[in-house]
Amino acid sequence: MTDERVPADTSLRGALRALRGLFGDGALAAAGSGPALERIAMRSDPPSVAPCVLLEGPGARPIEVPADPLVVAFLDGVQRSRVVGYHSGSPLIYASVAAAVRARVARRLESWCDPRVRRALYASRGRLGEPAWNQLVESGVPVVDITADLTADAIPVHPLALRARALDLVALEREGLERRLAADWCRRESRWLWIDGGISGNLAVDERATAFGVVKSHTTLYGSAEQVASVLALAEAERSPAFLVGHRPRRAVASWYLRLRTAAGGDPLHGLVRVEISPPADMLDPEHITDDARARFTAHCDRIAGGILAERAPLSRPDPRWDTLTYGIHACEMYLDALVGI
Repeated sequence: MTDERVPADTSLRGALRALRGLFGDGALAAAGSGPALERIAMRSDPPSVAPCVLLEGPGARPIEVPADPLVVAFLDGVQRSRVVGYHSGSPLIYASVAAAVRARVARRLESWCDPRVRRALYASRGRLGEPAWNQLVESGVPVVDITADLTADAIPVHPLALRARALDLVALEREGLERRLAADWCRRESRWLWIDGGISGNLAVDERATAFGVVKSHTTLYGSAEQVASVLALAEAERSPAFLVGHRPRRAVASWYLRLRTAAGGDPLHGLVRVEISPPADMLDPEHITDDARARFTAHCDRIAGGILAERAPLSRPDPRWDTLTYGIHACEMYLDALVGI
């Protein structure tokens, strides 16, 4: 006998219909009408400076922009979460996450493979209680227990604490989609991929991979006080010396700062990005790096930096992040926003 049940509608509208049937309109005070939680200002880590291990000599390096583009494709992911209601004081959060690689084909960006999309309701089983939880599961909408790893007495009572746990799990799901896409690219392609964000969590992006990450935020700056001052003083189209971040076996990442453009007002972070690559094995022990190995590594970093500078036009305005958000990533983000639809 085949299962002839109609698959659940996992869209936001479908989830709301299921929730109204389960709890009634009174339990859905928010009804999905509020802003995405990601757009609400959340507490962030305090600014900090962290030490690093230099791989190159001191001093800024001017970078030439190549005539031909290096980058072929861009990888980005998005997440959108909304509180769609409350039950027993516990939030029910509907989230969509998506990731895609968009590649240049005849001067247009097209999907390199099918985008990855996941949608689910995030709630605390311990706070909802078994009857309500079972009703959620029976609705057919995928449900994630945000407190599955906690004992009953450790489950938060505060709704904002539960919301924060849900957002952490949503972010992990998005990061997982991005890592799997990056791994697929590195396994199948020899062309260059630009990954939005860092690469430290993805072991598939190894020294043979034609992929790099670009970090646009600078809550943590790397280096001594003197090195950070040099980074903040970089001129347009200059990069800092490369350094090691997270110097652990199989986890080390080589990184450097690059100034895409300068600000008229002198904002030291304007147009500043940090690039991450997987370093070759002969660069992992700074005390035993040969001159030849360092020269090859420097040329490699310069080539990637030049490829990044070549992507500065067209501008991604009117997005307020236009100084560091290059158009390839901006276009990928717009595509994903339309795909997610909330």
